[in-house]
Amino acid sequence: MKKKVATAAIAAMTMTFLAGCSSRGTYAKYLTLGEYKGLSVTKVKTEVTDDVVEAEIESALDENAEYTDVDRAAKDGDQVNIDFDGSIDGEAWDSDTDYDLVIGSEDFQPEFEEHLIGAKAGDRLEFTITLSDDYDDDYAGKDADFKVTVNAVQEINVPELNDDYCKKYTDYDTVDEYRAGVRKELEEYYDETNTETAQNDLLSQILENSKVSGYPQDLYDKCKEEYDANNQILADMFGTDVSDIAGSEDDVKSAVEEMVYTEMLTTAIAEKENIAVSDDEYTDYVNSVYEDSGYTSAEEYEEDYTKDETLNTILYNKVMDFLMQNATVTEVSEDEYYEEDTEMDEEAYDTEEITENETDAEDLEMTE
Repeated sequence: MKKKVATAAIAAMTMTFLAGCSSRGTYAKYLTLGEYKGLSVTKVKTEVTDDVVEAEIESALDENAEYTDVDRAAKDGDQVNIDFDGSIDGEAWDSDTDYDLVIGSEDFQPEFEEHLIGAKAGDRLEFTITLSDDYDDDYAGKDADFKVTVNAVQEINVPELNDDYCKKYTDYDTVDEYRAGVRKELEEYYDETNTETAQNDLLSQILENSKVSGYPQDLYDKCKEEYDANNQILADMFGTDVSDIAGSEDDVKSAVEEMVYTEMLTTAIAEKENIAVSDDEYTDYVNSVYEDSGYTSAEEYEEDYTKDETLNTILYNKVMDFLMQNATVTEVSEDEYYEEDTEMDEEAYDTEEITENETDAEDLEMTE
């Protein structure tokens, strides 16, 4: 009944674990490093508008809302707790119990939510809806029959944005300070994300410049293990099966090989440029990240992450910094960046079409 999960979320975690599958050996047998300095790369500069800031604040207000049981009919904007069973053509299809749904959120089909308006706690409903195109070809446009039990109706009370709210729920004392802080955090987030995208572009260029004749199987196995573990985290996060996250076997192999090649390239560059990680850098890094990672101490953090794993992450970051410092980086707006991507796609399509036409012409001449 829920809309299809967007597997694009994988991209958000990719950079987190790309550096986690190192065997830290030498890869000269498999890799001849190509040009990696003096490259050109485009980096997006995201504008954090007032609307973006307000949307982030609205989201935080919603997260801190209070839910109160009410003895009345449900209306748009209320949250209902329901049990439901759905069937298609008499076959059991989708069901859940103790499910919280905000009417009007469109977490379910709008038509489904509309049937809940006017219902009270204890009501049992039966109705049929037509599924929209949000579903795959097996279900889109089909009629689904539902039996729903309403367990509770709750009124949602969203807190008012004022200085008292800021003192209670944020690290700021006033609304103005809070808005400025949210803007700064968003700017830092987008800058970090856009930097990672530019770094990936650089790695792609370096891979194209290099000669690769394979990779160690143990490195692939380590990366595959890390990839599977992170996909499981995503699957748990979205409440879906891990196979829906990972995709096909070809998708998995491609993603893991990207991790493998990243490890091989960064290791080779580190060796060539004598980039290493000192004990002080290791200590400083752990002390700077353990709290944000949800740990109460550096020692607790180190129970979950081995020293080799952390050293590998730090080394990866240092190599990425080195590559960016030795590249020509051009900052552009999001519109310019995606317009450039569109133009490149169109050029690739035109080239493909010309090649196909030339091949057809050659075939025709050969036939004649």
